[in-house]
Amino acid sequence: MRRFHHTLTYAGSSVVLYVGYPIIGYFIVSIMLTVTAIIYTPYLIKTLIELKKWKWVITFGIMVIVPAVLVYLISYQSIFRSVFAFIPLLMFYIFCWVLRFCISDWIEKIEYSEMNFDE
Repeated sequence: MRRFHHTLTYAGSSVVLYVGYPIIGYFIVSIMLTVTAIIYTPYLIKTLIELKKWKWVITFGIMVIVPAVLVYLISYQSIFRSVFAFIPLLMFYIFCWVLRFCISDWIEKIEYSEMNFDE
C-alpha cells in the first residue's frame, strides 16, 4: 500500500507541469499529462481492485470514464472538443489527489491494527 501511495504522490505531482507550460509549450504539457494518466490508469484500477476498494473503482468510473465517453460522443464534431477533452483529465487528477489523502488514512489504520499492545 505504501508503494501505491508513493506512486500516487508522483502522479499527482505531475500537475506541476502546468507551471512549466510557458517554457515548454502548452501542447507538449497537455500531451505529457494525458499520456501519464493513460499509462497510470490500469495500475490504479488493478490496485484498487486488489485492495477491494469497490466504491473507489465505481467513483473512478463515474468521475473519469463516463465524462471521457460523453466528451467523445457529444463533442465529436464540435470545435470545442479540445476544451471539453480536458474535463476527464482534470477529473483524473482530482481523483488521484483525493485518493492520495485517503490512502494515508488506510495506511494508518493498518499500522494501528497491526500494533502489538501486549508489550
